[in-house]
Amino acid sequence: MRDATKLNVYFNGDKTLFLIPLYQRKYAWQRKHCERLFMDLEKVHKNNLRSHFFGSIVSIKASETEDDLLIIDGQQRITTISLLILAAINSVKEGIMSCEDDEFVEDMRNKYLRAKYRRVERKIKLRPIDQDLIAYDALFNGDSDKYVPADQSSITQNYFLFCQLIKSSGLSFEELISAIEKLIIIDIRLDSGDNPQLIFESLNSCGKDLEESDKVRNYLLMSLTSEKQEEYYRHYWSKIEEYTGDELTMFIRDYLTVKRKVISSINELYFDFKDYDEAVGMKREDLLAEMLKFACYYKQAAKGDGKSERISRKFKQLANVGSSVCMPFFLSFLEYAEINSLSEDEIYDVLDVVENYWARRIICAYPANVMSKTFALIHSDIIRFVRTHEKRNVPLTVPYVELLKYVLLKKQGNAVFPNDVEVKESFPTRQIYRLPIDYRYFLFERMENGNSKEADDTIVARMKKNTITIEHIMPQTLTTEWKTELGADWQNVYEKYLHTFSNLTLTGYNSNYGNHSFIEKKEGYIDKKGNQIYGFKDSAFTLSNYLRTCEKWTEFEMKEREKLLENKFLALWPMITSSYVPLNKETETVSFDDDEYELTNRLIAAFTYKGVRHSVLNWKDMLVQVCKLVCEENPTAFVYLATKNYWVHDSENKERSKIANNCYVHSSCSTKTKCSILKYVFEHMNVPMSDLEFDLIPLSEKTVDEDDE
Repeated sequence: MRDATKLNVYFNGDKTLFLIPLYQRKYAWQRKHCERLFMDLEKVHKNNLRSHFFGSIVSIKASETEDDLLIIDGQQRITTISLLILAAINSVKEGIMSCEDDEFVEDMRNKYLRAKYRRVERKIKLRPIDQDLIAYDALFNGDSDKYVPADQSSITQNYFLFCQLIKSSGLSFEELISAIEKLIIIDIRLDSGDNPQLIFESLNSCGKDLEESDKVRNYLLMSLTSEKQEEYYRHYWSKIEEYTGDELTMFIRDYLTVKRKVISSINELYFDFKDYDEAVGMKREDLLAEMLKFACYYKQAAKGDGKSERISRKFKQLANVGSSVCMPFFLSFLEYAEINSLSEDEIYDVLDVVENYWARRIICAYPANVMSKTFALIHSDIIRFVRTHEKRNVPLTVPYVELLKYVLLKKQGNAVFPNDVEVKESFPTRQIYRLPIDYRYFLFERMENGNSKEADDTIVARMKKNTITIEHIMPQTLTTEWKTELGADWQNVYEKYLHTFSNLTLTGYNSNYGNHSFIEKKEGYIDKKGNQIYGFKDSAFTLSNYLRTCEKWTEFEMKEREKLLENKFLALWPMITSSYVPLNKETETVSFDDDEYELTNRLIAAFTYKGVRHSVLNWKDMLVQVCKLVCEENPTAFVYLATKNYWVHDSENKERSKIANNCYVHSSCSTKTKCSILKYVFEHMNVPMSDLEFDLIPLSEKTVDEDDE
């Protein structure tokens, strides 16, 4: 280990190469980071500062025979300084930057950028990863024909940014180098016995913070030998990155959700991943191989890259909703489908039900925030039924989709599957134009195309480019002519229908139509520039079909079209039913993590904690048994919790049940309060709520509400 070191000392070494491991992220400093660094250097020069802290660089010797350094942390700083000095050197050559001594320029090139005495073909000191190396070498060699475009490489982009900053600064080459040499770093050189990962975790990064996916990648690869790092990076991690693109962090969270049944906070994702890895104890290659498998599923679902054109199209339609909360379910289901060789029709039917669920909830204005937890648990709910049949040796005669429908139809509260009555009540008044834009994309594409084999799959892309838009038939700004046509009650008609489906369609002439009369919008007209503006009667959109039959646009026509569109909606997304019939005397299994189930007035038969089932007499028995299990896992923490004397206490009382010595839980209370106590215990003991499940006696049997059991 070393202490504070001047940057110019760190760069000394005619044979030293700075090697960026393949598992490191690409160079990612943004414009703001580079500008901040350059302004700092200007301040160092202007104020004649003695030093300026530049952060830390963690490295380890790459081999026993050479002085090469493997950069564990700090590649962003090293790469940025290299780009700045390269830009300065080339600015001198081009006469943009002044320098009194040409030999000094060459000396700085050799000191900071070259390993001139190294017996290798490539004598450039910095070796970035893959695409960054191509961009850097092109700049270093001055080969403009091979420059990687700035919009494709931060290396190229920041190099030219530094050229601009140098030109506008007025600094000489000597002044800039002098300022750079006053930069101080914390030089951390690891010994072969040091743990690079522990050092990495303890650092506070300057500049652009690491993404959670970067931390996970480093955790997975850093502890391996150089050979294994390169092998696993190329065989697994690089493909995971390719399949998930810019959504790598989100993929890791969804993968963890599938495995842990708990949705991680993005800020805690890295540590949750570590906890998961340590808990399951998989071999590193096996874990990476499994992640790659799920990355393939992620690509199918997120990118619409399924195994057939039909499945791919359905995934793309679902992606238009703009929400990724379904992804844990999709990952779990696609794995199940592959293992069980489900047919294309079976997979399609499942996705169709998910789309139906979304569409009905959107039109009925149910909140989206409950969907994350719902979709995190749906597959587990279905698998419980599958396993129950296996345990009882009773064949399961219905496909997966029937179990999915059965589970969704049982949802309560905000997670409910809206029925036809709710849809018909909501459809006429739902303010479609004020929905989140992704919801609008989804609804208009599906309502326009339906399930036609001749559908136009470019609609959403064209809406995003504004080449087609949503048109208010009755305009948002009413003219006198429009008010007259709407009649004496025009104000109420305007407020009631303006943003509803009945008054909206798709068009490529939105900016032209404006507040023109309905007849002009329908028949078309010649604008002031002499251009032919085509009307609804010539529209290619099926949503405008009814408009061709109208001679005016009043409340009557809006109501008629409202009914037509409502019927189309219900035909496209009909109410589901399930053919699955639960086994006789079957208990209903509910996850403690599912807030949508009302437990009051329900009888409990058993609970399952971390995969082990325990029979109980009542809710009080459940509370005491679960607390005892949690206490046995970590008695010290549980005893400490009892000292807080909130739900769990360190003294005996007639309303409390004993858990352990000096540990008592409040147990004379309602079912709802008992669940609140458990949530409190789980939160403070760091136990995932998904580790607990309740087996409830069916509602058809006698129920009670415990108040003082």
